[in-house]
Amino acid sequence: MKNFHPIWRLAYNAAIIPSLYLSLQVARLFNKKVQAGIKEREGLFERLEEIRRQIPENHSVIVIHCASAGEFEAARPLLDAFRKKISNAWLHVTFYSPSGSKPISKAAEVDSYSYLPFDAFFAAKRFFDILNPAAFIIVKHDIWPNLIWEAQRRSIPSFWINANLHRRTRRLSWFGKGLNRSFLKALTGVLTVDDEHAIRFSELISPTNIDVLGDSRYDRTLQRMQSAREKAGSILADGSLAGKKVIVAGSTWGPDHRIIIPAYAALKKKYPDLFLILVPHEPHESFLSETTQYLRGYGLNPIRYSQLSGGLSHVDVLVIDKIGILAVLYQYAWIAYVGGAFGDGVHSVLEPAVYGIPVFFGPEYYMAQEAISLVQRQGGHSVTSSTEFERFLDSYLKDKNIHQTDADNSQRLVDRGLGATERIVNYIGDYLRK
Repeated sequence: MKNFHPIWRLAYNAAIIPSLYLSLQVARLFNKKVQAGIKEREGLFERLEEIRRQIPENHSVIVIHCASAGEFEAARPLLDAFRKKISNAWLHVTFYSPSGSKPISKAAEVDSYSYLPFDAFFAAKRFFDILNPAAFIIVKHDIWPNLIWEAQRRSIPSFWINANLHRRTRRLSWFGKGLNRSFLKALTGVLTVDDEHAIRFSELISPTNIDVLGDSRYDRTLQRMQSAREKAGSILADGSLAGKKVIVAGSTWGPDHRIIIPAYAALKKKYPDLFLILVPHEPHESFLSETTQYLRGYGLNPIRYSQLSGGLSHVDVLVIDKIGILAVLYQYAWIAYVGGAFGDGVHSVLEPAVYGIPVFFGPEYYMAQEAISLVQRQGGHSVTSSTEFERFLDSYLKDKNIHQTDADNSQRLVDRGLGATERIVNYIGDYLRK
């Protein structure tokens, strides 16, 4: 058994955990999501004991932790693969944020699910007492020291998959290095998305504990694309987009609109075959009204998806006020713009990239490795002004070879990323057979 640092464990449980607990109690007074997370954890261990009674004796429990809905999407190909590879696997998915509950509860490939307990040492002990898993897997982030230390103490293999350390991470600060070394060493394997992240992890733990296996999100994005194509018949299938060069701007916010709309309005005058589909991240009525007014200020004629009854011949912009169809819409795109990168960070760039098109986004993308890779391989571009965005699109419209080169680069990035699911499941499966 590996040794963990008792000083860091003592500091974590004596200082950090009480501080986190106090912060949560204060935050619950103002934040409904935090309040829901605390409330819905009441009776957690009783529910886990009920789940334990449902698990057949000859089944091996694999706990897969997904912080929220996004991480669960990345894990879905793994669930299917574990099911095929290990016939007696019982797949228990945990989540931290309330947003994870709904999609996980509806997934047929999940045997059981629950919140992950707060990371107090006694809660970690009880969690493993009840489920006694054959493996504990963390997807992408949301890694908790007491759970890792407790898994190590019980000789339960634990893995961090789709692991990444962005270049501004606090894990590599002076304090962060000490604490993170103490529990990352307790992991059986850190399975990183690429070589660059493996190098950063090697500042914390031995390279012998690190393997570069890729990111299962690429496989999931391909699955979603295939599913989207099956659904396409009911969405904009009247041929009204035929012959148009469609810009699909997905998961957008106000700052994104100030990049997209002036550039589009200017180019629309020169290239009438251009068409914009705008998909706000949060299509609330007030934001939709504000967006419509902003579009009209540039002389554009918008229509909402819910109001669409005929064709699009007299429409300049289709504003999507329906949730859940963005992945379908990307298949119509000539280029895509993905929002969020003027705020907390860019949303999913893989969803459009899987269609082999150039992808644009704002400047805050350093936490998204796939966006970094798109820029490095020139399948995507970060823009900081409407003028810059217009210049890129104008070059595509003047020379289709420039557009095709970027589109091919985008497709190659996706193709290279496929196959991580099989590599990860084979790696973990070897430990389960020991």
